[in-house]
Amino acid sequence: MDLDWQQLYASVLPFIPAEIAGDLTAIGTFIIALCAIAARFWPRPASNSRWLPIYLLVNRLAMNARHAANADDHKP
Repeated sequence: MDLDWQQLYASVLPFIPAEIAGDLTAIGTFIIALCAIAARFWPRPASNSRWLPIYLLVNRLAMNARHAANADDHKP
């Protein structure tokens, strides 16, 4: 199943008041942008590091995969 985020957002939007939807969109955009900036400068921690799960979460939120500048630090 291919999930289309725009369609999901458009179907949920009528149930959310406009002020809250605007705030959620702004906060979500800020979080993604902040994660993208952090992912750009944060090298991958060692595999046994306690920071690795946070690093992976930040990279997933930043949509930092394959074509990113630091995508070569991926360890299989």
